[in-house]
Amino acid sequence: MDNMETKSHAFRKARTRSLIMLGALVEKSGLLTTFEISLGTDLQKDPDVKFQVAALYKGLTVLNEMAVSDDVHLPLWSNQGLHLLGGGK
Repeated sequence: MDNMETKSHAFRKARTRSLIMLGALVEKSGLLTTFEISLGTDLQKDPDVKFQVAALYKGLTVLNEMAVSDDVHLPLWSNQGLHLLGGGK
């Protein structure tokens, strides 16, 4: 592999790892239970979970709107999140 292909492969591998970790955070947060989404379900092919996935997506967009608002202090959320993850002070 040349240098460009190596960098591209490394990026894809790191991206995949990040997406897996983010999925684990969604699971750990309890959102999958709240939105009644079971692990192992093909979220693109299973029509029975269409509404749950749409509701989760809407919830995540609302969270993003909150996070970018002036009402939220992200460093406070960071400290609280670390505490919840067990890595707090």
